Amino acid sequence: MSFTHTVTQTWSGDARTLVSSKTYTGAAKQSIAESVPDSSTDMPVALTIDVSTIKSIFILSSTDLTLETNDGTTPADTINLKAGVAYMWNTDSADALKLTTDVTGLFLTNASGAAATFALEVIFDPTP
Repeated sequence: MSFTHTVTQTWSGDARTLVSSKTYTGAAKQSIAESVPDSSTDMPVALTIDVSTIKSIFILSSTDLTLETNDGTTPADTINLKAGVAYMWNTDSADALKLTTDVTGLFLTNASGAAATFALEVIFDPTP
């Protein structure tokens, strides 16, 4: 079975709209939807993935949130999410994937003053 992500980007202004859309396919997927209480520090979230197999990843939080991988004290990687601004990466991205080390778990810190809704969608090929 295969899974797909369709990434659509839209720009509008000056009386015109530009749209770009592309679909990415992988043999496996993981989905996470978590509520992260305010004042949470290093809240553990289960996720295990070989980053070299990722085809597309989408991460979104409703509030500013710090995401750390593998260890909350000495993380392998840290991504500072801004409220409502998705972190997206796919095999066509101009930038490198911010996850540089295989993930054995996530740790979320929320100091925003409100509970956060956290979502992560990733597709990958487990046997590249």
